[in-house]
Amino acid sequence: MDRYTPSLWAIYWISMMLAGCVSKNDGSELVLASTEDRSDVQPTSNPALATTKPSTSPKSIVTYAPTTSEFLNPERGFNNDIELIRSGQDFSYVRRKGHTISRAYIRLDKYRNRPLPVEFLAQLNQQFQQVRLAGIKVIPRFTYNFPTTTTDKDKASDASLDLTIEHIDQLKPILQQNADVIAVLQGGFIGAWGEWHSSGNGLDLPQPKAKILTALLTAMPTSRMVQMRYPQDIRTNYPQALTSATAFRGNRQTRVGFHNDCFLANRSDAGTYEPDLPVLQNYIGKIAPFVAVGGETCQVTPTEHRSDCQTTELELAKFHWSYLNVNFDEPDSDRWRQEGCYSKIARSLGYRLQLIRSNFPPQVERNRQLSGNFVIKNIGYASPFNPRGLELILRHRQTGKIYRLPILKSLSKTHDPRFWLPQVGEISVDIQAKIPQAAQPGVYELLLNLPDPMPKLTNRPEYSIRLANEQTWEAKTGFNSFRRTVLLTK
Repeated sequence: MDRYTPSLWAIYWISMMLAGCVSKNDGSELVLASTEDRSDVQPTSNPALATTKPSTSPKSIVTYAPTTSEFLNPERGFNNDIELIRSGQDFSYVRRKGHTISRAYIRLDKYRNRPLPVEFLAQLNQQFQQVRLAGIKVIPRFTYNFPTTTTDKDKASDASLDLTIEHIDQLKPILQQNADVIAVLQGGFIGAWGEWHSSGNGLDLPQPKAKILTALLTAMPTSRMVQMRYPQDIRTNYPQALTSATAFRGNRQTRVGFHNDCFLANRSDAGTYEPDLPVLQNYIGKIAPFVAVGGETCQVTPTEHRSDCQTTELELAKFHWSYLNVNFDEPDSDRWRQEGCYSKIARSLGYRLQLIRSNFPPQVERNRQLSGNFVIKNIGYASPFNPRGLELILRHRQTGKIYRLPILKSLSKTHDPRFWLPQVGEISVDIQAKIPQAAQPGVYELLLNLPDPMPKLTNRPEYSIRLANEQTWEAKTGFNSFRRTVLLTK
C-alpha cells in the first residue's frame, strides 16, 4: 500500500473518529459508512474519463443489505389519472398518494373540425410546468371523445386524418419543450378513447394508422417513446422484432412501446392480442424488455380467472410492465390485496435496482484513475426505458465539495441502466474514472447517482433513482451512498 503523509493520516483518522461509524471489513481496510445528507452541495463540471495509469492500491469489498420497503422512484409503479388541461391544478398530491407517474387524458372534443387555438396550447404548456413543479411525470393521451359505451357513435367521433396530423404538428413544440416530464406518450387520437378502434373517420385503417404513428414519432424527441394499443399494429409496421443489439438506438422502431388497456380481461385481453394470440404474445414478449410497457385492467371474464395473483405476477414479469393503473379496474387491485400480492406488485413494477457489493481502493493519488467496480441486480419486472444518467460522486468529507465522475456508456450492456434487465442477474459495473486535477487531498465519500439526464431535472433528487438497499439513500441529494470513503493523496 502507498504510504500516507503524516498530515493526511491525521485527516483520515480524525474524519473517521468524528463519523463514529468505522467498521472492519475482512481485515484489509477500515471502511467508513455514512448516510449524511448534503443538500447544499453545488456540482462541478464533469471530468473526462481517465487515460492515465490506474491506481495499484489494494481494494476491499463492502456488501449491502437489501430492503423490502416500498418507496417512490421515477417512471415506474402504480399510476393514477389526473386532469391535466384544467388550469390552477396543483399535482403535489400525486406523490403524497404514492405515485410518480399519472396518465392524463387530454380532450380535444371541441376541436374535431378546427385547428387547436393558441389559448389551448398555452394552457397545456402551463400545466406541464405544474407537473414539473410537483416532481412527477405524465403519460398523456390525446382523444377526441370519451364515450360511456363503445356503441355511442357520436361521442366516438374523431377528426379527419388531415386535421389530426395538423393537430399533432401544432402540439409538437409543446411536446418537445416538455418531454422531460413526459414518461411516454400514448398513441391516442384514433377512435373511442383514443384506443385505435371504432373511428368515425376511418382512422383505424392501416394507412391512416401508419401516418399518425409517423407524425407522433416525429412530434416527440428521439429520447421518448410512443405506445400503441394493439400488438398487431406494432408488428404490421415493424415485422422484425427488436433485440438487445438493435434496442435504444433512437430510430422509430426502437421508440414504439405497448399499452394494454384490457390486461387480464380474458384469454385475448378483450381482443388486444387478436387476430393471432400466440404470434402476437410472442412478438410482444420479444420487444417488451426494450420498450415502455404499461396500461390498465378492465372488466374481467369471471370464468377465465385471469386476475388472480399467480397469473397477474407471471404476466407482469413476462411482458416487463413498468406501470399499471391503480384505479381501473379497482376490483382487480382489490383482489390482489385480498390474495396478498399487491405490495409485491407495487415494489416490482418497472425497475427495482439492488446494490450487492462494491470494490474500491482505500486511497488514490490525484491525477490518477480511481479504479473499482460495483455489482448490481434488478429484481423488478423491467429496466428503465428512458435514458438515464450514471455517475460516481466524490464528496469531500470536510468541505462538502463534490465531483461528478461520469461512468455512463450509452448502449453498453453493463454501463447503460436501460440494459439492466431482471433476467440478466448480477451485473458488474467496472469503473476507471480520472480524479479531477482540482480535487484537494483529503477523505472523500463515494456515492452513486442515477439522475434524469434532462437539464431541468438532472439536479432534482425526486427524479433520481433510489436503490433498494438499507441506509444508502440520501433524500436531499438523490445520491446512493456506497458507505465507504477513499483517501485522495497528493
